[in-house]
Amino acid sequence: MKNGKYCIAIMSVGSGIGQSVVTSCNLSRLPIHTVGFDMNPFAFGGYECDEFSKVPSINSEEYILVLIDKCLQYSVDLIIPGLDDEALILSKNINIFNDLGIEVLASGEGLISLARDKEKMCKEFSSYADIFVECFSVIQAQNLYKDGRISLPLIAKPCSGSGSAGIEILLEEEDFNKITAEHIVQEIAIPEEEDPYKEVYIKSINNRKNIQVSEVSIQIVSNKNGDIIGRMMSYNKLKNGVPIEIVPFSNSDIWSQIDLILPKLKELGHKGPLNIQGRITDKGFKIFEINTRFTGITGLRALMGFNEVEACIIEWLKLGGSKPLEINYDRFGVRQVKDKVLPMEYCEKAKSILNYISRKEGSCKKTILITGANGYLGQALIKRLNTEDYIIMALGKSTDILNEMYKALNNVSCYSFDDLYNGILQLGQVDCLIHCAFARPNRSNEEIAESLKFTNELLSYAGQNQVPEIINISSQSVYGNKNMNGWTEEDKPAPETAYSQAKFAAELFVDSMNMSNKHVHGTSLRLATLTGGQDGLTGNELFTKLITKVINNESIKIYDGKQKIERLDILDAADAIAALLKTDCRKWGSKYNLSTGKTFELDEIIDTIISIAKDEFGYDPAVIRSNILRIESNGEKSSGMNNKQFTDLTGWESNRDLRDTIISIFNYLLKPDEVSADNSFYSGISKSPC
Repeated sequence: MKNGKYCIAIMSVGSGIGQSVVTSCNLSRLPIHTVGFDMNPFAFGGYECDEFSKVPSINSEEYILVLIDKCLQYSVDLIIPGLDDEALILSKNINIFNDLGIEVLASGEGLISLARDKEKMCKEFSSYADIFVECFSVIQAQNLYKDGRISLPLIAKPCSGSGSAGIEILLEEEDFNKITAEHIVQEIAIPEEEDPYKEVYIKSINNRKNIQVSEVSIQIVSNKNGDIIGRMMSYNKLKNGVPIEIVPFSNSDIWSQIDLILPKLKELGHKGPLNIQGRITDKGFKIFEINTRFTGITGLRALMGFNEVEACIIEWLKLGGSKPLEINYDRFGVRQVKDKVLPMEYCEKAKSILNYISRKEGSCKKTILITGANGYLGQALIKRLNTEDYIIMALGKSTDILNEMYKALNNVSCYSFDDLYNGILQLGQVDCLIHCAFARPNRSNEEIAESLKFTNELLSYAGQNQVPEIINISSQSVYGNKNMNGWTEEDKPAPETAYSQAKFAAELFVDSMNMSNKHVHGTSLRLATLTGGQDGLTGNELFTKLITKVINNESIKIYDGKQKIERLDILDAADAIAALLKTDCRKWGSKYNLSTGKTFELDEIIDTIISIAKDEFGYDPAVIRSNILRIESNGEKSSGMNNKQFTDLTGWESNRDLRDTIISIFNYLLKPDEVSADNSFYSGISKSPC
């Protein structure tokens, strides 16, 4: 197991079959962690797994040894072959893996070998049921044709091939010269008279093409004992060997024929998936292919309720709770090419090709989109990240305001929300989205709801555009107002306000996106309350209120004074997010507490403010204390968060202590001429000591 999850290794994730297995795993809600193996670092399915690793060619002498090392490295519980050759070599070495505690999802070696030899397979099973197309060696077919015992057209296939590779249509006697002893010759299963594709199929054969229409694909799934746990059939149309139109159905006549060969399949060692391909002809159902593996539409069948991969994982790992597999006959399937884009840093080969073709060395700059760019955290982040080697895109309500804010920064381009909707801002250009934009807690419910709506739209759009890294700024308020000091990420959220409910909902959006896009990695940062003397500071935060009252010689009401309070300096928050950007997003958890990990009693905070007011700014502490009114506690509660998970990941620690933060607020409030228009309420603050 890995981190409390069962680790499933999937082979040949670059193949249609391997990718389909990955899709089935990702649709499952089992506690599984997927690792993709492939010899090609560009393998599509590898980037839909939780982890991906390159392995040597199956023909390599070190293949099994490397595979074993990889399985031990990733703590693999179950390995699933993607292709026929992998199933065979894993079956041959199954005892080695089992002795190491690694299960192998494969049939017995005898059955796999037989299925790989089409001629032997046909002869073996024909004695049990007359449902196989006639099959001959090349010499047999030539002799039978000369004797007039069989007629053309015929079809020739590589004896151990798969899919539609290497197929030849034999229309004339001279066509036998096109094939070798490595081929077998089969009669052609022509669709029955009523089949809608019969005429099209015959026409294609006469043009020496074997279009794959009217094919019946039967999937039979058994447990480790060879007992059937699910079966289904579909009527398929294929293009270049890939099913593109899939209609599930059931036919009792076909099942009665299949039942005749099931005992032999079990005797030969059938375990897990087995696929039978055939066609309904005027002579009944005829089989022309058997493969002891999952198929390219395994994932599509899972979308129809027939998740055979999940069922096998339950059986092989003895998880319990399984039920017979069933298909949803009220659905049909269509397939086409699927696109995926990924960060260059995921693949060294891709980077080397980029460097070669563009005649340059080194990596491209990462582009970061920051929403809420005119807000408190947004401004601090942009100024902090501008010191790094990033391209920054600032998103806010008005480009005019943003352009004025960031006119001195070279690597910042500014966009409005309208630009996001009218195509000016393309999320396909973004490598990392940091979503800060959200209504503040004191805003109306309507404004908070509008922020949540925008968050949903933005994250959905980012997922569609496969933005690889997403940092969602959340809040400690999702934990609720219960009296607790040291919340951890394992504590259950209990939001109590419209704002905290909306923040928790945004976290759930990110979680859903992570589940549906394995190559998109999002996390939510539950921030402690921010403070510190920087642009965007508001007057509603506790430290700011207290210091403002000190400056203006106003009364200060204190309830209790013993409650513990935590604050995170805005500059520390920006540093922490910068540290997170330096980590591998594939290792991110779904959420992190971002805080100092330290709390202070309210009385200690007030004493520190008074001390700084006296020592740094010349205020009379006696006057300040005379303005303090002690009031019996009205139930004010302590709060604080444990930040260990975040610090373990990033190595970040807070650089600013309580005094640093308080001094920065004093300095900011005592310079009203430099305060932005958003903070004009400070214009009445006195600069003179009281």
